[in-house]
Amino acid sequence: MAQPDDAPAIRPQGLLDQSAAAWIVLGALLLFTLTMWRFFDAQREDRSHDRFLHQVDNARSALKSRMQAYEQVLNGTAGLFAASAEVSRAEFRRYVESLELDDALPGIQGTGFALMVPGTERLAHEAAVRAEGFPDYRIHPEEARDTYSTILYLEPFEGRNLRAFGYDMYSEPIRREAMNRARDTGRAALSGKVVLVQETEEDVQAGFLIYLPIYRGDAVDDVLSRRALLVGFVYSPFRAHDLMQGVFGDASGTARRDVEIEVYDLEADARNLLFTSRTPDHMPRFTTDRTVEFGGRVWVVRFSSSAQFERDMHRIEPYLVLLAGIVVDILIFAVIYGSVRHRRKMRRAALRLADSRDEFRTLVENVPGVVFRCAPRPPWRILHINKGILDLTGEPPEHFIEGEHPLAEIIHPDDRPRIEETMMSSILAQAPYEAEFRVRSRFGQVHWVSARGQALFDRNGSARWVDGVMLDITERRAAEAAIRQLAFIDPLTQLPNRRFLLDRLRQGLANSDRTRRCGALLFIDLDHFKDVNDTHGHEAGDSVLTEISQRLKHSVREGDTVARLGGDEFIIMLENLGDTAEDATEKAEAIASKVLADLGAPLTVGGHAVTTTPSIGISIFCGQDPGADELLKRADRAMYRAKAAGRNRIAHHTAL
Repeated sequence: MAQPDDAPAIRPQGLLDQSAAAWIVLGALLLFTLTMWRFFDAQREDRSHDRFLHQVDNARSALKSRMQAYEQVLNGTAGLFAASAEVSRAEFRRYVESLELDDALPGIQGTGFALMVPGTERLAHEAAVRAEGFPDYRIHPEEARDTYSTILYLEPFEGRNLRAFGYDMYSEPIRREAMNRARDTGRAALSGKVVLVQETEEDVQAGFLIYLPIYRGDAVDDVLSRRALLVGFVYSPFRAHDLMQGVFGDASGTARRDVEIEVYDLEADARNLLFTSRTPDHMPRFTTDRTVEFGGRVWVVRFSSSAQFERDMHRIEPYLVLLAGIVVDILIFAVIYGSVRHRRKMRRAALRLADSRDEFRTLVENVPGVVFRCAPRPPWRILHINKGILDLTGEPPEHFIEGEHPLAEIIHPDDRPRIEETMMSSILAQAPYEAEFRVRSRFGQVHWVSARGQALFDRNGSARWVDGVMLDITERRAAEAAIRQLAFIDPLTQLPNRRFLLDRLRQGLANSDRTRRCGALLFIDLDHFKDVNDTHGHEAGDSVLTEISQRLKHSVREGDTVARLGGDEFIIMLENLGDTAEDATEKAEAIASKVLADLGAPLTVGGHAVTTTPSIGISIFCGQDPGADELLKRADRAMYRAKAAGRNRIAHHTAL
């Protein structure tokens, strides 16, 4: 029972109303603060490790993608040789220059072609190349061998690459192993660690090469035939450090040097090191190895967190949590200690304030429109309602309050089940509701309203009533409908416009793909329509377009789509014409012939006889291939063929 405001305070009896409670709370809060500090410190460490692994995955993916891109360059170069009986040096240069590799794929040393030369043909080969304008050309090393390979083309043919001209890569064991592997598998092969012949005495780097074999003819399906038909190799040499610069930007993986990278061939051994960006004397916190498989060979990439990364990840948040937690704990202790004698009075005041606040908020937050309070269950008997209901339904508020008309009665019957479900769901969830529905007036008029509200509950959780507001949105709904009409319907002919057509066409293609039934698209353009506008005026032209649209709708089947693209262009989409393209073509031809005849009939505009003829292009579709845009283009091209053939006729798209 509530006490008078001047009644003496009741002495608290609970533990939390005693001074000892403040000390207990302080101890618990300090323990919680220490726990949270440890938690945030562990979270910081986990986030650092996750970020490091994310950088590792990005770097590995970048390296893998770049190597695959280089392989695609070699595949394209191999395609050049496959497409030509003989590729000249000038053709090879133009092709490689067209790739713009320095901009698209930085880090590549060059792209070349190595020719396999039998030992018996070496002298003749050297003489032929010298005759091309290279008097100093020779295959080197010069020791006698049964089989030679010679770098015949290499672009860019300048700088370091000039040193490789004529070099026999097959004479060197590591290169030979990769070349043999590429030859026998027919696939790109990555070599082991080498020193490129392009290297000079300065800035010597580890290198490697990628080979892709070139064969004579197409009957290359086993190892023996590949060896017998081998012509040579397209290949790319790489300086490892230059390549990694191109892949990782600043040779570290990110612009902030988050990770340091070491790349090894086959296994993480100093002898196999291809590239490193490790900082000396730095002991990384995080280190992980990843493998990159490419060209039949495995690289081991070791990623380590950099000093910069570890400095960035060294956050002070855990210590701020600890400090702030202690400060807050002390403040809470002070508040509890100082307010313990007033807790019961504050609790009573808080409960009264909460009850008053909830009732007041529920009642006044929805002031505009029809404000009402009703029972919390169907048929939603009205308890209170304002005068706005008179404008909406023609019934005075008294008829609702006296019980003559519950809320459910004015809701349109088609909307009533949905609204009842919405309101009941909100009551069960103890949440507000919002809905739009129709309301019937006593004069038979229908208004659209937007309603929102919320139930009020007692302390036991039982709904006492529902407070809400209804706003008349009839004009807004009408405006939205008009906007939709303008967006999808041509205002002159009342036919679907291009936007509507494309949406309908995509649905038609999907239906065709699902039912396996073919259809057709008819692209119709009126011949010499400009003469109608020039002779009789644009109003007459509009009348012709309107009449044409009506004839088109009467020329097709029910369910077919007739649309106006714009100007004097119309589209007819025909669905379910047959199970095969031939059936669809035959039926589309018949319908197009009917359209041709109907549109060619004379019409009278402004007292003048006008005759228009159409040119019709037909494109057949079966499934979703081609897409909507391409199907329109095909029909358009067919229509132009009809015009080119003399107009007033039908033409088909020939490449289905």
